[in-house]
Amino acid sequence: MRIRKLALTLALALAPVFASSSGSADAPHWERVTDSGGVTVFKQEVEGSPVIAFKGIGVVNAPLVRVASVVTDSNRTVEWMDRIADAHIVRQVSPFERIVYTHLKSPPLVADRDFVTDAKAEFDRANKRVTIRIHSVADPAAPPTSHVRGQILHSSFVLTSIEGGQKTLVVTEIHADPKGSLPTWVVNLIQKDWPLKTIANLRAQCAKGDIKDSADIAAQLASP
Repeated sequence: MRIRKLALTLALALAPVFASSSGSADAPHWERVTDSGGVTVFKQEVEGSPVIAFKGIGVVNAPLVRVASVVTDSNRTVEWMDRIADAHIVRQVSPFERIVYTHLKSPPLVADRDFVTDAKAEFDRANKRVTIRIHSVADPAAPPTSHVRGQILHSSFVLTSIEGGQKTLVVTEIHADPKGSLPTWVVNLIQKDWPLKTIANLRAQCAKGDIKDSADIAAQLASP
């Protein structure tokens, strides 16, 4: 009975997420890749791009405000995002939008990558949902690169409160081009594990005792 109830909860929570990305008959198709550790990973070929987009869906055992607080805390990204060597805010655009610099540690014999991105959080109080959208930008305040500057074509976290507010459904997407001379097949092979690692690490980060909930995020989601 509990499994059936959880399945219904997930279906209801996911309905608007998938509806927003598949509203037309020719909408891109997500193909299931794997299920592992409570995370389902999908891939999608993007027209005009040699690199594949990936999506991960999983549940984090923490309330929405906690999960959103972790995802939007750029200064602690290094603690849980895979292979992140440095991440810091370059410029605050508004209370919930910022320009972020990220340095990504690459495997041996491969040059490190870095990214300059715009990250913006949007709040849906009625549906208890937070959406963080991320994409690369050129910003005069960003530091010059001594690595290879990659491009985040699109990335997002859609966080939805479930189970009476006790847990959070996480849907995260990534479509990134690391640039440089890496063969496309190597890029796709490396990035296919990103959703699984990201959600697994997010679970661990949310469980840490020193994580503080953002009062600003809580205010955005509080009932009027």
